[in-house]
Amino acid sequence: LGMVSNTASYLRLWALSLAHSELATVFWEKALVAGLNSGSPLGIVFGYSVFAVVTFAVLLCMDVLECFLHALRLHWVEFQNKFYKADGYKFAPFDLAPLLRNAGSTAK
Repeated sequence: LGMVSNTASYLRLWALSLAHSELATVFWEKALVAGLNSGSPLGIVFGYSVFAVVTFAVLLCMDVLECFLHALRLHWVEFQNKFYKADGYKFAPFDLAPLLRNAGSTAK
């Protein structure tokens, strides 16, 4: 089970990297190359501006997401496999009802 979860986790990171690469290529071809092919200085500046803003915004968000997922994977998948044993006692959430019943019965 640990090997399957590690493989799935790395595949998720690989998919993000692949999407990053493909989006960069699409932004390059659709914005910058189209601006360069227009032949107009205004088209070139506009194409570069669109390319720079969209690439920075989308790919930066993807890079932050990729870093977050990698850190999460390291903490949960690898750390939990090595150190977490779940050999403690069952969690019992704090409940005020028994305390209030005991306080009510002793006050009478």
